[in-house]
Amino acid sequence: MKQMKPIAIYFPQFHAIPENDKWWGKGFTDWTKVKEGYPLFEGHHQPRVPADGYYDLTEKAVIARQIEIAKAYGIYGFAIYHYWFDGKQLLEKPKEMILNNKDLDIPFCLTWANESWARRWDGRDSEILMEQTYEPTPEKWKEHFDYVKAFLKDERAIRIDGKPVFQIYRPHLVTQVGDMLRYWRQLAREEEIGELYFMAVKSFDFPDNKVLDEFDGVLLFNPHEAVNSREYKGKKVWLENLLRHCPENWVEKMRTVRSKARSKHVLHPYSKVFDVVLKRNFQYKDKDTFNMAFLEWDNTARYKEKATVYHGCTPEVFEDYFTRLMKRESAMHSEEKQFVFINAWNEWAEGTYLEPDTDNGYAYLEALQRALKQVNNQ
Repeated sequence: MKQMKPIAIYFPQFHAIPENDKWWGKGFTDWTKVKEGYPLFEGHHQPRVPADGYYDLTEKAVIARQIEIAKAYGIYGFAIYHYWFDGKQLLEKPKEMILNNKDLDIPFCLTWANESWARRWDGRDSEILMEQTYEPTPEKWKEHFDYVKAFLKDERAIRIDGKPVFQIYRPHLVTQVGDMLRYWRQLAREEEIGELYFMAVKSFDFPDNKVLDEFDGVLLFNPHEAVNSREYKGKKVWLENLLRHCPENWVEKMRTVRSKARSKHVLHPYSKVFDVVLKRNFQYKDKDTFNMAFLEWDNTARYKEKATVYHGCTPEVFEDYFTRLMKRESAMHSEEKQFVFINAWNEWAEGTYLEPDTDNGYAYLEALQRALKQVNNQ
């Protein structure tokens, strides 16, 4: 029987590092931003507050509790963000703690978040804090592989067709990415890891789909991929949709608040975006295509008045859409590829997380659990 396996994006930002101390102030973590969130309009759910308190991901007990909760409600595994800058790493402690403690027992894969870090939150995109460079040499490629191989070898590594998965967030930015992947495949065979499964993350159209030639699969990263697609018809249509579904006087109140604050935030209706997710049918050659559900998305904590907010998500709405997405994905994939991704487990600063908060408690996890039972028991 086919059994869908949800994989949640996992963010390691919740512990202090020297680099963030230097750039943002002593003791900075993403919690610093989360606590600064404030409502931009009436009914706006800000700030976001975790139900079990603000945690530190260098504490093993915290990760153990996350894994316990995730598995109890049906999460199969975590896709852990991996920050690698030509040998320099950031925020590596949580994934290394999972790797080095077998009792932190949850399947995982790494997602190479290969973007430069800049002062975007301060509106200074041109000020680069940590630049992502790509020296296209076997020596640099091997250095990266030699770090990653322990995660690929681990018995908990998420596998597709028996191959450990490695994701790249912005594949088109990697210089000679095809050559790098071919070299990694060679190294994996030499290390007796076997074949690898490379998954490209797609948030928008690539300059040229040929960048996918050496990949095995593509992950549609939502809500970004849906909003950046041709199926999403633009501001006028989604604003009309928003007007139809808003409570009485809500839009007028929002406009008043926005005018007073001179805000530049962008509102997207959650239902319209997820309708597009359900219609997307990206295909390139023989590559597998996997899809991603998302919960509320609201990056007010980071961008304040320039935030992007996907409005209208509730646990009930999420359950309905997630059920429909899983049914669609299940029908499209073989038994060995029954994976669906979720954005995210704990992206608090972007306002998309399954972890319980003081507003909804465990309602989103319970919604996920009910959706899984419905799909996997049919």
